[in-house]
This record gives sequence, C-alpha cells and structure tokens, in this order.
Amino acid sequence: MREFTLAKLLTITGLSLFLLSSCIPQEQVGYVHVSPDKLTKGPVVWNGSVAVTSSESWHMTPIGNTDWCTVYPDKGVEGTTTVAIQIEALPHVSPRIAIYEIKTTSGLKRTLTIEQKDVEGDEYYFYFQDDPALSFSVSSFDVKPIRLSVLTNVDDWTASVSSDAGDWLIVEQTEDSLLISVTDIDEPKGREGMVTAVAGGSLNKILTFSQKGLHEYGAPTRNFSLSMPNVPDSELFFKDVYSKSRITLLFIWGSWCPGCTNFIPLVKQLHEEFKSHGLKIYGVALEEEGKEQDFLDSLNDNGLLDVDETTSDDIWWKNRPVFSPLEERKINYFTKMFYGDKLLTGEVKNFLPAFFFVDAGGFIIRTYTEPYPLNTQERIESLYNDLRLFLSRQLECCGG
Repeated sequence: MREFTLAKLLTITGLSLFLLSSCIPQEQVGYVHVSPDKLTKGPVVWNGSVAVTSSESWHMTPIGNTDWCTVYPDKGVEGTTTVAIQIEALPHVSPRIAIYEIKTTSGLKRTLTIEQKDVEGDEYYFYFQDDPALSFSVSSFDVKPIRLSVLTNVDDWTASVSSDAGDWLIVEQTEDSLLISVTDIDEPKGREGMVTAVAGGSLNKILTFSQKGLHEYGAPTRNFSLSMPNVPDSELFFKDVYSKSRITLLFIWGSWCPGCTNFIPLVKQLHEEFKSHGLKIYGVALEEEGKEQDFLDSLNDNGLLDVDETTSDDIWWKNRPVFSPLEERKINYFTKMFYGDKLLTGEVKNFLPAFFFVDAGGFIIRTYTEPYPLNTQERIESLYNDLRLFLSRQLECCGG
C-alpha cells in the first residue's frame, strides 16, 4: 500500500511539472553574431572583412555618415556570410566612426562599429625622398617636369590638383613616384596652385606652386631674333643686346601708331641720357605685311637710321620689324611671347607702345604696358618722367 501511494505521488508530480512547463514560453533559439563587431583602423585605405553568422536572413543598415565605408554584401541568409569592407583614406586628422545595424527577419539585432583614427597611423609612413621643399617657384615657360620619389608603406595613395590649377598643373603617379608637369604661362599676371598627395590623415602632403606672369619682376624673356627686310646678315638676337648692357629697354612700337611716333623723340632722350650708364634699347615694330617700305620710311623720317659721320656707327638703337597680315598685326607669334593670349581675350587692352625693361640676364625688372593715350604733350611728358625716374634709380645716376 505504501509503495502504491509513492508511485502515485511521483506520477502526479511528473504530470504537474509537464503541464507547468507547457505553460511557460520557450526561449528563442534564433541568433545572429558579427565577428569582429568593432574595427579600429589607421588613416590609410584599408580592405578587409567581417563574418556575419545568423540562423535566419538578415540585412545591414547604416547609421549616420558611412560614405567613407563600403560594405558588400549588405544582406545575407542563414549561415555564415563574409562581408567585405573597404575604408577610404582619412582626409584629415580628426577621427570618424561608422555604425551599421544588422537585423534579422525576426528582429534580432547586432551592430558593427568601424572607427578610423590618425593616431593609429604610427606604423605607416609617407614622404618624398630627400625631403624636398614643399613649395616650388617655377619659371614662366619651359619648366622641366618635376619628379619626386615617394617612400611609403601605404598600399593606396592618390594625387590631385587644386581646382584653380587644373589647366596648368598636370600630375602622373606611379607606385613610387610623382611627376608634376607645368605648362607655359600665357598671361601677364602670375598664378598659384596646389598638388595634394593623399595617403590618409597626417600622412598627406601638400605641394604649392607659384609661376611668374610674363610681366612680373624676375620673369624670364624669350631670346627671339629679327631681321631687316632684304638686308643680309641683319639678324639680331635679343640676348646679344641685353647680355651686353646693365638694363635693356625692349621698345615695342609701330610706324602706323601715332602715340608711338609721338613718343620716339622722348625715347631718344632716354637713350642719350642713359646709354653711357649701361642702357641699351631694342626696338620692335609691329607692321603690316606688304608695307615694308612704309616701315623703312618711318625709320628714316624719325632719324632712326642716322649714323655718326666720323665712325659710321648707328647713332640710335637698332630696330627690327615683325610683319604680319593686318588682322594679325596685334596678335601674332611675337606679341604672344609677351602677352600670352590676353590680347586675344581682351583682358589686356593696350599693346602699343609698350616698354619692357630687362636686366643683363634677360629677366623682367619693370614693364610699362598700361593704355597710354599719348595724344597730348602733358601725357607724353608724364610717361617720359616715369621712365626716366625708373632708369635713374636703377642705374644710380642722373639725379636718381
């Protein structure tokens, strides 16, 4: 009887426990894991992956700004999925964080956090061999390409040109070098631009470039040569004049230009006063093709062909013409050497008369190219006084 009662008690207890357990909700057996669920990387480009393991389908949603990260795929099914991650180079030194939420169809959630820090970049390096100056002042033309050797352990770096210099600075990069080409300047004023080499964070390098305009102090001039029409052995190189003087005045004029011919007597005065102190003049006349005789007549009428009766030497400076069709008399190969394309665009209004002073190396030291309405004696004398004052100070003579 006692054994029967005990067996009955055990049966009732077991049944009660069964009924009780059937009333308690069962624990969810679904799951989703991300491994690793946090990445902390340096400032350089990085490619890697994480694994998403889930018991059901899932999708990934970015939280906040994640433009600098690329994840693929951003969805998956039951099992383990490898998600490829690409991180762009850090454009500055401030850290940034990207967060992604991984959510399953039943609502299970996990997060993936990606942090990028400049301080994590101690293991990386990026610099130019021999540590060159990062600022370049280049010539107005004929600049040899600048090649910089790059020393780095960063797999991916890029170089770009600032928007204001995209038409004259050209960059080419290889795995271990950066080549910068500079086009000839085509305007009186100088220009500046930047080339930025980006490896990430503080590993970025900025190169600045400045190029002198055709009229700026220190700008070089081209060594042109011109000849007299139908006169053998009359070719005259600009360098043969300026290299034998302290200062040379390149006087650009035209026989058809009243302001030019009005000013020739004043150029003679400058020549007379300063030639013994190191001044030479090279005259270039811009003339219409087919009017060679008009040019020669103008030289004769202005006494520019006079010679010393004793020595037979020229009294005045040498002049040479540039003959062009009428429509090219203002804009031609010669004027482009000194104005670029700005006469064509109208950004420079005046081109005659023009006065370019260069030193013994052919470098610009002063230009007078403003619009000069030399139609009154007062205006003529005002320009003359400016030129005379400049020469007297430069040559340290004649009351300067």
